[in-house]
Amino acid sequence: MRDQILVLDTLQRIDMELSQLEQNLKEYPVKISNYESEIEACREKLENSRKIKEEAIKNKLRIELDMAQNEDTIKKSEQKLFEIKTHKEYEALQKQIAEAKRNNAVLEDNLLQEMEKLEVVESRISKEEEELENRENEYSAKIADFKEKIDELKVIYQPKTEEKKKITSGIDRDLLSIYERVKKKNGYVLALAKNEVCTGCNMNIPPQLFNEVLTHSRLIQCPNCLKFLYTESEIKSEAKTG
Repeated sequence: MRDQILVLDTLQRIDMELSQLEQNLKEYPVKISNYESEIEACREKLENSRKIKEEAIKNKLRIELDMAQNEDTIKKSEQKLFEIKTHKEYEALQKQIAEAKRNNAVLEDNLLQEMEKLEVVESRISKEEEELENRENEYSAKIADFKEKIDELKVIYQPKTEEKKKITSGIDRDLLSIYERVKKKNGYVLALAKNEVCTGCNMNIPPQLFNEVLTHSRLIQCPNCLKFLYTESEIKSEAKTG
């Protein structure tokens, strides 16, 4: 039975390697996606701030244009004051001038608000540009590293699956079915039997059954965890216990 134990041990080690490879092949693309999402989030945040700046500049220019038009109106109206001949026209023109000045006072407050907004958003843009650059430098290197690792894992994975197929083709179907069930339940399939104890689950092994394990007469599973039991003389340090 030692040969069967060694085959199962080899198969178990290959399965553990494949499991790790599959886990990495699943996790690495997720990590890449997370890094790319963080970069994109920084880029979108910066783009939004730039749009706010553009809008503030447009508002500032519009306000300045309105103020300039009002100033022109005031100037022309004040010049007309010396030309009009009736009191009624004089009052109407004075009213027009006062209204233009009031409008400019409001516009001036609005202009100050837009200028303050511009100052704040320009400071924010500067920080966000720096943040984006840092993220791109840091994460681009990590993304490239993970992509390289994925390529390396793909090269390793296929030969390893072929190796497994070759081994499983020589294993009895019933034994392989048991192996798969135990692996699904416990992860590890083999456990060292020592001093009438299964080291896989730390439960006692009945003396008669333990004696059979020692004789290597047949494959024996732990009554509790169902792992295949082996002794130190069978695999020594090569076997993996659960």
